[in-house]
Amino acid sequence: MKHNLKYFLFAIFLITALVYQGCEKATPDNWKWETITTNGEPTARHEAGFVAYKSKLYLMGGRRINPTSEFDPSTNTWTEKSPSPIELHHFQPVVYGDAIYIIGAMTGQWPNEKPVDQIIIYYPERDEYVYGDSIPKHRKRGGAGAVVYKDKIYLVGGIINGHMNGFKPWFDEYNPKTKEWKTLTDAPNARDHYQTMVINDKLYAFAGRTTSRITKEDFSLTVNHGNTYNFLTQKWEPVTNDTAIPTMRAGNSALAWNGSIVIAGGESMVQEAAHNQVEAYNTKTKLWSKWPSLNQGRHGSGLAVIGDYVYTASGCGKRGGEPELTTIERLQLPKGNATPLTEIADTTPVYQQYNTLTIPFEGPETSETDAINPFLNYRLSVEFQHEDSKQTIRGFYAADGDAAETSAKTGKIWNVRFTPNKIGKWTYTAKLHKGDSIALTDDLTIGDLIPMTNAKGNFIIVNSDKEGDDFRGKGRLEAHKGYFKFRNTNDYWLKVGTNSPENLLGYVDFDDTYRMKSEAREGEAAATENIHTYAPHLKDWKTGDPSWKKGKGKSLVGAINYLSSKGMNSAYFLTLNILGDGKDVWPYVTPDNFTRFDVSKLEQWEIVFQHMQSKGIVLHMVLQETENETMLDHGNTGPLRQLYFRELIARFGHHLALVWNLGEENGPASWSPIGQNDKQRKAMATFLKETDPYQHPVLLHTHSEDPLREDILNDILGFKDLDGLSLQQAKREEASTVVETWRKKSKAAGQDWLITMDEIGMWHTGALTDTQDANHFSLRHYALWGTLMSGAAGVEWYFGAKQPHNDLTSEDWRQRDHLWEITNHAKVFFNTYLPYWEMQPKHSLINSKEAYCIRKVNEIYAVYLPKLGRYTIDLREASGDFQIQWYNPLTGGPLQTASVKSISGGGIRSLAIPKELSATKKNTDWVILLRKNVEKQL
Repeated sequence: MKHNLKYFLFAIFLITALVYQGCEKATPDNWKWETITTNGEPTARHEAGFVAYKSKLYLMGGRRINPTSEFDPSTNTWTEKSPSPIELHHFQPVVYGDAIYIIGAMTGQWPNEKPVDQIIIYYPERDEYVYGDSIPKHRKRGGAGAVVYKDKIYLVGGIINGHMNGFKPWFDEYNPKTKEWKTLTDAPNARDHYQTMVINDKLYAFAGRTTSRITKEDFSLTVNHGNTYNFLTQKWEPVTNDTAIPTMRAGNSALAWNGSIVIAGGESMVQEAAHNQVEAYNTKTKLWSKWPSLNQGRHGSGLAVIGDYVYTASGCGKRGGEPELTTIERLQLPKGNATPLTEIADTTPVYQQYNTLTIPFEGPETSETDAINPFLNYRLSVEFQHEDSKQTIRGFYAADGDAAETSAKTGKIWNVRFTPNKIGKWTYTAKLHKGDSIALTDDLTIGDLIPMTNAKGNFIIVNSDKEGDDFRGKGRLEAHKGYFKFRNTNDYWLKVGTNSPENLLGYVDFDDTYRMKSEAREGEAAATENIHTYAPHLKDWKTGDPSWKKGKGKSLVGAINYLSSKGMNSAYFLTLNILGDGKDVWPYVTPDNFTRFDVSKLEQWEIVFQHMQSKGIVLHMVLQETENETMLDHGNTGPLRQLYFRELIARFGHHLALVWNLGEENGPASWSPIGQNDKQRKAMATFLKETDPYQHPVLLHTHSEDPLREDILNDILGFKDLDGLSLQQAKREEASTVVETWRKKSKAAGQDWLITMDEIGMWHTGALTDTQDANHFSLRHYALWGTLMSGAAGVEWYFGAKQPHNDLTSEDWRQRDHLWEITNHAKVFFNTYLPYWEMQPKHSLINSKEAYCIRKVNEIYAVYLPKLGRYTIDLREASGDFQIQWYNPLTGGPLQTASVKSISGGGIRSLAIPKELSATKKNTDWVILLRKNVEKQL
C-alpha cells in the first residue's frame, strides 16, 4: 500500500510538471508589479469599487461622497467625474450592458452603516448616476460579492448591520431585464468584505470574514475555506480542504484569469499593515500558487484588467481606515500558471462545528410498508471517530432522500444526522444490518451485514460562522445545577416561550396530517374539525426562509419568525396525541400501526425544527399525553415505545437545543385513571438517557395540584435520569412557593432539578389574550417574576382551555403580543444584569409576602415589588454601599435612577418606590437592582 501511494504521488508530480512544461512560458521575465507615474491623482478612498469598462478604469464610491475617478491607461491620466448620489462603500461593482451596477452597498458611518435599499447604476459614457430597482426588504446587505453570469447579476454573502453583526450566507439572483429577484440556496459559509468571481459556469467565493464588532471581533473572524456554486447543477459544491486560502484576509480584491481565481491584498489581525500577498487558486488542478506581491499592501479596492495588464488602485495601506492611498499599480498577466504552492489538492470535505451533517447511504430498495419493515428489521449505525473521542449514531430510513419535497414512500436511501462538537478531523464507518426486530437491540454485532455505498469517509470540522440566537453558533444545551447551560462553556440560558398550541404539529401543510374524531374531556379545550393553518402568520414568512413542495409550510415558518422576533426562545409541542385532546399529531403512516413511520411527514417536521434552531427556539418535545401514556406497551418501555423513541432520537436528536418531556400530566388522575406508574416513568427516562447519544435534558410534566402531584414526584426525587420538572400549577399565586419547594427537595435528595414554569392555571383561563388582559399583571407578578426569582429556569405560557385562541385552536400568537414583550423584558433583565445561576431566592428579606428577592450574598440583590407601598430589605448579612437602580417590568428599557442612588448594608433599609418613578407610569410594580462595586462589574 505504501509503495502504491509513493508511485501515485510521483505520477501526480510528473503529470503536473508536464502540464506546466506544455504551457506557454508561465510568467514574464522579472515578473512583478509596477507602480505607475500618472498625470493627476484619483481622490483617495477605501472600501471603494474599482472596475474596468471598455478601455478605461473607474474608481467609485468609498467612505464619504467622492467623485468618480476615471483612469485612461493609454495616457496614464486620471480624470475626475461625477460624484455618487449618496455615500456608497463596501460593494463590488459589475459591468452590465453599457453601465456599471452597484448592488449591495453600505452607506453611513462606522460601525453602524446601513445597507443601501436600491441599485445604483452609473453610465460612464454619460457620466451619470441613476437609481435602479429596489432591493427586497429582507435581503438588503452590504459587503457582499457581486458578479454577472449570463445576463443576470448574482449577490453572495454580505452583512446587514454594518460592522456590528449580521453576516449572511445569502445568495440572490437579479435579472436586469425583467427586474425580478430570486432567492437561491444559501452558501455553505457566511462571509462579508470580499469579492466573488465566475469561471466556466461556476461561481467562486474566497476570503472575507464574518465581521462582529458587537463581540469586538472586527477583523479576526476571517473565513478559511472558499465556496463554489455550479450554475449548471444549481447547487453549491461540498466545501473541501483544497479551498483553504493560504493567507486568510478580508477586504481583498479578486480576479478571474485563465482558469484561476486571484486574491490580492486585504486586511486581518495578523498584521497592522494591509496585506500585499497575491495568491491564485487553479480551478482545474485545485492547487494554490503564489503571484508577485503588491508593491503597496492595500485593502478596500479592486482588480481590473485592460489589455495584458491587471490594475489596482487606491484603497487603504493599513488595517482599518488610514492611510488612504492614491497610487495605482499594474502587473503583466501571465499566459500560463504560476508554480503551485502544494503538489496535491486536499479534497477532504469541510463542515462547521455544531452544524448538522446529513450523510446519505444507498442501501436496499424498500418502502414504508414493505413486508420486511425498514424501521424495525434494519439498523443503520455509524461510528464517528475524532482524535480524542468517538460516538455511535443511529441512522434512519429516508425513502428517496428527498421525501419532504416528493412525499416518497419508497426508495433506497438511508441517512444519518450528526452534529459534531469538536474541531479537527473526523472519520466515520457505517454499517447496515438486517434481522428480525434488529432496530431494538444495541448489540451492533447482531444481524446480516447489508452492502451500501459511502460506508466510510472522513471530514474536517472548523469553527461555526453562525451568530446571534442561532444555536449553531453556541453549542448544545444541557441541564446544569438547576439551569440550562451551553455544554463546555460558562454561558447560561433562560427559557421563555409558548406552551400553546400543544398540537403545534397538527398542521395542514404536513403530509398525511388530519384530525380524528375528537371528544373533549372536562378540563380541556375542545378541538375544532379543522387542523392548524396559521394563516395570520403567512405575512411573517420572509424571503429566503424555508418551505417545501412549492411553497408549503410558509405560515408555520412565519409563526416561528414572529415568536423569535418577540424574544421568545421555546415552543412546547406534542409528537403523539392519539387518544389525547387534539388527535391530530403522530409520526406514523397511520394512527393504528405503531411500527411504520411517515418519512415525508417527519422530514417536513425536520425543516421546521431546523428553522426553530436557527431562530434560537428550543424544541420542547412532549412525547405523550396523559390519555395515551399506556397506549404503547401498556405503559412499559417495551418494543413499541423503544421503536418510537429510537426514531425520534435518530431523526431529531442531533438538534442542539432539545428537551425530552416524558409526557403531559404524567401519571394517573381522576379524568384519566389508567396511567403510568413510578417504575414505568423511570424506565422511560433511563431509556432516553442510555439511548440518546447527545444526552438532552429529560423533564417530567406534572399535574397541577397536590397531593396528586406530590405523590408522584416524591417517588422520583433523586432519580439520576430525570433532570427536572416541566411544572404545571393551578393557582398562580402559589407558583413561586411551589418552584422553591421542589428546588429545595431535589437539592436535599442530591440532585438540583431544573424546574420550568410551563403551564400556569387555572386550566380554563391560563394566559389570556391582550384584548382580555392588556398588561397581564397577575401573570407577570406571580408566574413570571415570582417563579424566575424563586429559581425557575424558564417560563412558558399556556392558553386557557375555555378562552378564544386556546391551547388547541390558537392560530395567531400575535393575539398575545404584549405578553411576549412583557416576558422578554424579564428575560433581558436576568440575562443582562444577574448571574442568576449563582443566586438564591430569599423572599423573607423583604417585608411583604407579595414581593420577591433573589440574591448573591453581599454582592447583588434583585427585588420585585408588586405595588406602591413602604418596603424594607434586610441587609444585615451585607456590608458596604450598594448602588440602587430601577427596572420597569411592564415597559422594559434601561435601568433608571432616582433621588436615592445608594443604600448601605448592615441593617434594615427602606425600599420605597420613589415618587418620580411611580407618578408617571401606568404600572405599579417595579424591580430594584442593588449592586456592589457596579463600576467594576460593568
